[in-house]
Amino acid sequence: MRSRRRPSPLPSLGPRLALCPPGSPRLVLQEWLAAHERPVQVALTELERFSALMAAQGWPAHVSRLAYDRLYAGERFGFAKRVGHGALPALARRLLVAWRANRAPSGRPEQRVPPQDR
Repeated sequence: MRSRRRPSPLPSLGPRLALCPPGSPRLVLQEWLAAHERPVQVALTELERFSALMAAQGWPAHVSRLAYDRLYAGERFGFAKRVGHGALPALARRLLVAWRANRAPSGRPEQRVPPQDR
């Protein structure tokens, strides 16, 4: 019995030009949530600066994950504060203060709302 071979994919012809009318916007970047609505309530420019400083020292830090993933942001800020050089530890300390300031109150047992009696 002969094994069935998958057909080989078509070869890539490389990137193709996208046809856009002259003067139309090519790429529009905008914040879809305001800073006070994100899990980590810091301006994106601060997170971009942090990411650039981390990259300059050889460590990854993804801006979108820093803005929307609290665990990742806390880990990156703490790491940068401990092992960073130059302006990075000071920026990391400021970001950690902001990160701690807007923690969800449901994480602390003394602030949880007790269940209502039925």
